[in-house]
Amino acid sequence: MTNDSPARLTAFRRAFRAWRGDAFSHRPFGEIYLGCETRTDPAAYRWDGMQRGADPRHPRIVFQATLTGAGCFERGSQRWTVGPETAFFAVLPSRHLYYLPVDAAEWSFFWFTFTHPYVVRRLAQLAGRHPPVFPLPAESSFGAQCLAFFEHTCQGRFADHFAEEGALLDWTLGLERHLHDLAHPRDRREAMLREVRQFVQDNLRRSFGIEEIARKHHLSRSHFSHRFRAATGLAPAAYVLEIRLAEVCRCLRETTAPLKDIASQTGFADANHLCKAFRRRYHLTPGTYRQQVTP
Repeated sequence: MTNDSPARLTAFRRAFRAWRGDAFSHRPFGEIYLGCETRTDPAAYRWDGMQRGADPRHPRIVFQATLTGAGCFERGSQRWTVGPETAFFAVLPSRHLYYLPVDAAEWSFFWFTFTHPYVVRRLAQLAGRHPPVFPLPAESSFGAQCLAFFEHTCQGRFADHFAEEGALLDWTLGLERHLHDLAHPRDRREAMLREVRQFVQDNLRRSFGIEEIARKHHLSRSHFSHRFRAATGLAPAAYVLEIRLAEVCRCLRETTAPLKDIASQTGFADANHLCKAFRRRYHLTPGTYRQQVTP
């Protein structure tokens, strides 16, 4: 347990009292449900993700973060302890189970449940790419965002439904960014991106394969690709193309050079090759882009 865990529990309880005054109940605010609870009876706290009454055609998302004590989360044959500064999220309905174990003294936590269709779809996609249980340090930016979002919702600070929805979307992006940073630590990610970006910029005019970059790291193409994806979440070939196309955009904005010259300057075989790659990425032609961004 971290030293500030009791203080955070107090902060969430205070916010929830401003909303309802009952630490064991909840009510919806728009498409957001929430609560702050302390559970001490294992027999009374056990949730099966397939028996929550959710309609598979209209799924929900549950997000729950521990403040003090600990609970358990199970999915398939895997079991996680959800201790202080740890959280989980899951789709309802889905095959999972979370509960207060019989040997635990208590589990204090805050939770959100969301029904917003876009948020549910987006978080369901995240659930397919990330472990359900993850660290959530109180001092992290997303940890602070959770408390602010909880307080604003409880205290009814949203001016209207649009403000509430905007805060929910911001929170969703915050969770996505937090999970991405956990999966791809920033220092390692930025170092890999910087090295590849520099190589591409130094060799921008010519075509080269990923195996050439891999040799600089004394790795095979497959090993380098795996390492790059693990560090950044990106395929190296896609990142190289992104750098080339960013330079194409700069040339289109800042010069009047014909496409065949821009293609030769940015490593594309010819103007036709450039146009196909540009349209796949931006869904418009280079000519249309140039018209839109130049006076």
